[in-house]
Amino acid sequence: MMPLPAPADGRLTVAALVPYAPGIAPSQRFRIEQWVPHLAGEGVEVSLLPFADKELTDLLQHPRRTLRKAVLMLGALARRRRDVASLTQGRLALVHRAATLVGPPVFERSLKRRGHPLVYDFDDAIYLLHTAAQNRALAWLKQPEKTAAICRLSDHVVVGNAHLAAWGRRHNPAVTIVPSSVDTDRYKARSERPAPERLVVGWMGSSTSQTYLEAFGPMLQALASSAPVEIRVISNRRPSLPGVSLTWRPWSAENEVADLEEFDVGIMPMPDEEWALGKCALKALQYMAVGVPTVASAIGANREVIEHGVNGLLASSSHEWVECVGRLAADVELRRRLGRAGRRTVEERFSMRRSAAAMAEVLRRVGGVH
Repeated sequence: MMPLPAPADGRLTVAALVPYAPGIAPSQRFRIEQWVPHLAGEGVEVSLLPFADKELTDLLQHPRRTLRKAVLMLGALARRRRDVASLTQGRLALVHRAATLVGPPVFERSLKRRGHPLVYDFDDAIYLLHTAAQNRALAWLKQPEKTAAICRLSDHVVVGNAHLAAWGRRHNPAVTIVPSSVDTDRYKARSERPAPERLVVGWMGSSTSQTYLEAFGPMLQALASSAPVEIRVISNRRPSLPGVSLTWRPWSAENEVADLEEFDVGIMPMPDEEWALGKCALKALQYMAVGVPTVASAIGANREVIEHGVNGLLASSSHEWVECVGRLAADVELRRRLGRAGRRTVEERFSMRRSAAAMAEVLRRVGGVH
């Protein structure tokens, strides 16, 4: 479509249709939500319009309560209908992942019929069926095939890495990579600490991504027996890792950075499969932002972020995982060197300001503001 005439004051107003209540979902937090203040400085005013309220967002992390979830989902659909109907004519719409958590792209089609420019953003392989165990029985309602349809409807598609960009270009030639990013003002490089008696090998993430950690149970057992380490997990669900000695702490946004700073090594194990290839290495970026040396599976975006032996370590087998963590456990200077280099990588390539500026450029171009 032709770009709209630029607003008289040169500023662009954007309605961001996001799936969850603010402050909870990692994808939404580290992309749309944390970019909003910086986008305002770039002349792009963004209003967040969540689909799920906080009660529904919280319930989706727990099993059962199906009837209550259904009631809240119906309320969310009605609210989304009002959101779309209330948008002023020609206002740019930014859809993150999907306008709704269930069903076909009804509201995305409505936005196009009503003449709204549409930018579509996603940072996972959401074109595949993938859901947490607690919602698996209703997973078909997500209709992941709608991702391709939303790409075709959109004026521009924004994705988090090269793998997703290649998939997106099969459905829309206008695709820009804007990496998921970290606020380097909030995530500061920690001060160097004396070598601990027991190395804290940490993992932080959501209940959905925790299934990957749980699949690496034998590797974690091998790690625990190979060196004096404490395996620490920070998440919103107690991990299921029989036979693995670990410490679990509930995740909270307030304690997130402080918990990361207590890690001596951060780990990001993932299987070599299509869903994992769509991940944006956010976990590794969080560790690196606070100066924690990082070991990650040698797949997908991890290889775009980490140069082995320079700013982190990459592992492809259980043997390599044990070897990499063992090297870090034995060499405090290696930990410090990789931690400092990891922080520089985030500052130079994956900072919130850099990614927000790239998103602002896309939004201004689609909205006709230069």
